[in-house]
Amino acid sequence: MPETQDLSAVPARRQDVHVTSFCQFPGTDPLEIHRVIRGELGEPNLAVLPQLPDRGVGADALGRSATMAAELGFDLQPHGWRIGVPDGMDARRARSLLRSDENLLADVAGAEKKRPTRLLVDVLGPWSLAAGLHLASGEKVLSDHGARRDVIEAYAHGVREHLDRITRATGITGFTLQLDEPQLPAALDGTVPTASGYRTLRSIPRSEVRTSYSGFLAVLSGGQDPSPLRVTVNLPTADVSWIERVDLLHQAGIDGWLLDPAAMGHRHWERAAGLVETGAQLFLQLLQPGGRAPGVVQGVKTILRPWRQLGLPLSSLSALTLMPAGSFASSSAAEVVDCLGHLTGYAQALEQTRVDA
Repeated sequence: MPETQDLSAVPARRQDVHVTSFCQFPGTDPLEIHRVIRGELGEPNLAVLPQLPDRGVGADALGRSATMAAELGFDLQPHGWRIGVPDGMDARRARSLLRSDENLLADVAGAEKKRPTRLLVDVLGPWSLAAGLHLASGEKVLSDHGARRDVIEAYAHGVREHLDRITRATGITGFTLQLDEPQLPAALDGTVPTASGYRTLRSIPRSEVRTSYSGFLAVLSGGQDPSPLRVTVNLPTADVSWIERVDLLHQAGIDGWLLDPAAMGHRHWERAAGLVETGAQLFLQLLQPGGRAPGVVQGVKTILRPWRQLGLPLSSLSALTLMPAGSFASSSAAEVVDCLGHLTGYAQALEQTRVDA
């Protein structure tokens, strides 16, 4: 494995309300997307490394994340991505796309007068990756204890190497890593179908998920305590057991969460308040891309109402990062600019409220 970069000079964690977004964008021209991102999500906001699924095979979330399972070859079969085999043509294409995106980011960052220091990178969470990949036999990686352990460990090292390459190429050291875990609830509940589709796989023990996540975070941090890397998890907020999933991953060391207010009840907000009190960061999904956005006053009231009802101090608004309520994968450039512009207005008003408190 390559040596891990020394991230001791990473910028301090944010203390201001700011804006970011999901990383999925439309089209096939990453340079054009970078122009939009740098224009709307440059400092003080949090820019992202864009993903363009429209580029086809290998640009999808699963194929892109599979490229980071260090030293494990993979290929694409009719039933899906298969790991633990020599790289196929589609795997080589996926790896090429990822390296190309890293190199383009270096060119974009190098052309700016003030080099960026922070970046959000979005990948599948380790358990959703294990639920989506297949073994050489065709069965899901999730079905085999040893296989899922090895894949998750290799994946942790591969994600760390991805961040290290970005650091070497751009000088960026302040990373927020978003782990999308759409399949974790199904893995815990034993509802992931087998490859045949006739049965479901056994539920994964909570203790195994907790231990694997702790190990995953340890690899990502490079042994630094506290870690300079902020890791946030995107769980389905509408999941009836969302609070239990959050508690499980919080015990493993996760301190950042994506929240969908439209799916949150009072118990969700109470748990969110508890997370804020422990120093967690909340990524609040507020506006549907392409939808009608309320004005700044109304938008800020919507955010502050539950905050005040829970008795949280306005000084703790720094725990908030605002983002759209969904990706931009099907949006036009104008819709991206409009949505992020409204969110930036909300963030600036909230930040002023925090400072004045």
